[in-house]
Amino acid sequence: MAANSADILLPIPAKVSLSGTFFPVASLRSFAVDKEFTGVIAELQNLFHTLALDVKKADDDHADFTITKTALPAGAWKMTVSPEGVKASAGDITGATYAANALAQMLFAATITGDPQAGLDGAEIEDHPRFTLRSFHLDCARHFQSKDVVKKFLRILSLCRINYFHWHLVDSQGWRYQSRVAGKLSATGVSSYGQYSREDLSEITNFAHDLGITVIPEVDVPGHSAMLLKHYPQFSCDPQNPGEEFCIGKPETMTFLKEIFAELMELFPDSPCIHIGGDEALTTHWEKCPVCQQAMADKGLKNMRDLENKFMVELSRFIVSQGRTPIIWGTSSGQTYPPDTMIQCWLDIREPLKIAPHGNKIIYSVHSSLYFDYPANLDEPWESWMFELSEKGVYMTDPYIIWPEKVKDVIIGTEACLWTETIPQHRIFAKLFPRIFAYSECAWSLPERKSWHSFNQRKSLLEAAGYIDYVKGL
Repeated sequence: MAANSADILLPIPAKVSLSGTFFPVASLRSFAVDKEFTGVIAELQNLFHTLALDVKKADDDHADFTITKTALPAGAWKMTVSPEGVKASAGDITGATYAANALAQMLFAATITGDPQAGLDGAEIEDHPRFTLRSFHLDCARHFQSKDVVKKFLRILSLCRINYFHWHLVDSQGWRYQSRVAGKLSATGVSSYGQYSREDLSEITNFAHDLGITVIPEVDVPGHSAMLLKHYPQFSCDPQNPGEEFCIGKPETMTFLKEIFAELMELFPDSPCIHIGGDEALTTHWEKCPVCQQAMADKGLKNMRDLENKFMVELSRFIVSQGRTPIIWGTSSGQTYPPDTMIQCWLDIREPLKIAPHGNKIIYSVHSSLYFDYPANLDEPWESWMFELSEKGVYMTDPYIIWPEKVKDVIIGTEACLWTETIPQHRIFAKLFPRIFAYSECAWSLPERKSWHSFNQRKSLLEAAGYIDYVKGL
């Protein structure tokens, strides 16, 4: 495999045709991008600076490297490398970002020895994503991550073709954004200190937008709420012993949570999806609560899980009424939701089969394949419920593994998750690498193009060329 070949791209493109021609790197003197793609300029300038290439920004499409806007699907891009230069096209900012990153990989590979005669192989490249949603989740509640760390995290996601960022902002261990509705909540967390200001949230979401990444904020209810209920015990079943679950029988609970989510949508005005949690709530407090018992009886329900379902459906209807799409974690209790509610499947590979008949769109996040808090090797800390999750284990993940004809129309994408119960800020990036590249190819590339052997060759070459360090920001 030639060091300067377009065959080194990671994740592997849908189609690469080598032409046998050659473009000298020394001839790369200028670049230009469509006015809608200005978000990629800073990354291109950083690339050229890193490689010590004197490439200037130009104002027309006669530059040596160009990205023009054409009618391509979201995330798709094309590139032609010829003796005259490198011409790329995309339909949106995500596709433009990925085209710029493809150039980065080829330049790193071409300049691996510092040869002044280095060049890029002539090629026609066509690329598009397998899944429209390629997401990564970060838990900032258990351990806080600073604004700068989150922005670095987002840049890495962008370089790995990930276009959604699921931001787990609150949990029982911490409430991580300033709220006017829940103004009693401080920045103090159980494991770490920290809270994002409204300005921080705006800066981070704008930064994500420029990278072609959509933010999905989450406030997880009715469980996982000990931090909030500690300060607002009136919304629990037992104010003397609030626990982690909201009282789902009190009408004022729903009123309060609608105010919380209305504020969340105000803070994230461009987020089309709002995650409302819905997992791992215990029924213990509800079973002992006369208010919950009465609510269950009044609604003619059989058990507390049915009452919980009614509660979450009402909350999801509120999200829909505000023009957003609600997302709920898949549950083991067999409850169903309206088809306009998206379900995030994490329990096991069979879960999508149970949800598909109800018409809900599905995000595939099965823990045994896509939970990055699970150890890459058993020399690092791990919890009793965890599996070892190797790089190859991530690479081999396929959301269509069981009866694809039953799930292919409802699974819209994948999401890898990084929970932080035992992961302080300084270990975040150690948990990403090297598995993030395996996830990138899993989420992006067509299955018939994937090869574990080829993946390792391409990644090894890019690592030797210094590209992996570039992604890490070293």
